[in-house]
Amino acid sequence: MADLTKLLADHFPLPNQEDKITWKGKEEYSARVLQQLLYMSMEAEVDNVVCSVWMNLVPPKVEVFMWLTLLGRLNTKERLHRKGVLSANQVACTFCSVQPESLDHVLLQCHISWKVWGSIAEDLGLELIMHPTFKQFYNACLAIQWKRKNMKRIWISTVFAVTWRLWMVRNEVIFQQKEMNITEICHSIKWRVAEWTKAWKDQLPYRVEELARNFSAIPTLLN
Repeated sequence: MADLTKLLADHFPLPNQEDKITWKGKEEYSARVLQQLLYMSMEAEVDNVVCSVWMNLVPPKVEVFMWLTLLGRLNTKERLHRKGVLSANQVACTFCSVQPESLDHVLLQCHISWKVWGSIAEDLGLELIMHPTFKQFYNACLAIQWKRKNMKRIWISTVFAVTWRLWMVRNEVIFQQKEMNITEICHSIKWRVAEWTKAWKDQLPYRVEELARNFSAIPTLLN
């Protein structure tokens, strides 16, 4: 507190000048760099898996969502039960209504979630392996080797899109009483990935419609 007071005392507003924010770090500013500096200042160990979300491949809100997911901060029914918000008989998975809704279950291990992962991965020529935790699964997905850089970027964006969409569908079922449709879920994931590619600095030479409708042909298109 004393250090903060001293820092503020040495700085004061100047008349007739607009306030501005400056970055004095040695590297160019990014959320990843800022987070690493914060960890260093706290002398804490940096979790490289958690830090890997800052790739500028998907919208910032999706990066933040994945960051919270890997930290285990999503308010699943199981977590809300531990907080005393839900009772023990209210923690069943929103999708299957059988197992308790933990983060690992609803985003990965539930047979409905796994079916979505399998369908999307199959379109890209992959056969995924189940892992004990979502964090381990995410790390394994990032470790998959691709011959082309753009194909790896498409796959990483897909991992974000599937995770994001599963959680959004979960919320829609709870709060809007919507019915699940796996075909629709997979379709919306493909369109979302295709749309995100348009924000990349080196855009792919295909329209959103082309990528979304020919998702299974992406490995060939980018070969």
